[in-house]
Amino acid sequence: MLDDQSVTQDSYHHGNVKEALIDAALRLIESNQEGAMSLRRLSREVGITAPAVYNHFADKEALMIAIKVRIYGSFNKYFEERITGSDDPEKTLKEMCFAYYHFSRDFPSQFHFLFASAIPMDWTTPEHIEISGQCIVKTRKVVLDIYKKYQIPCDQHAVVNTTLLIWSQLHGIVTLRNSGMIQAAVTYQDWPDSCSLEHGEQVESLIENHIQIMVGGIINSAHKDHHH
Repeated sequence: MLDDQSVTQDSYHHGNVKEALIDAALRLIESNQEGAMSLRRLSREVGITAPAVYNHFADKEALMIAIKVRIYGSFNKYFEERITGSDDPEKTLKEMCFAYYHFSRDFPSQFHFLFASAIPMDWTTPEHIEISGQCIVKTRKVVLDIYKKYQIPCDQHAVVNTTLLIWSQLHGIVTLRNSGMIQAAVTYQDWPDSCSLEHGEQVESLIENHIQIMVGGIINSAHKDHHH
């Protein structure tokens, strides 16, 4: 084993060891071996002594934060590449929701890792808070723009509540679809094949319906408030 300060042609430079450890962790996640992840295992993967890992991560919790930061960076970039910059906030919201679904399909292990385990507040870091919140911050702005589009007065409570409803229902659609439970209901409980969500266009159609219902709810709530 090599100490990570050792410099040979085949070893990692000291500054690269932290990234190499995260790379090794991501390989375990991608091969569904997350449960086997340990600092000792990763030190073997990278080729450094086990104690040298602690030069970069104080404990496994610090490693988990670093992995999530890396994945959220990819997650945010994935979104940026799929948002066209339309002036119509409803179109932007649809693009964001589609991107959320497609990321879950293109990178299922990473998606599961992001959302399957919570990070206690005393573990988190400013970098993690900033990068993990980028998507929801943008969604909140788009929701506010929808209120403005229809000239509907709102406060921050209404905007945040609507954002949470959109996000939680979208996550439910994506999670149920990816779990296979909906396909099982079609097979064993006589659900229509058209509801199987087996094909991407079926999922996108359901997501579009979801957005239309949410926007309709925003508009209807304004009408109710007006009549009161």
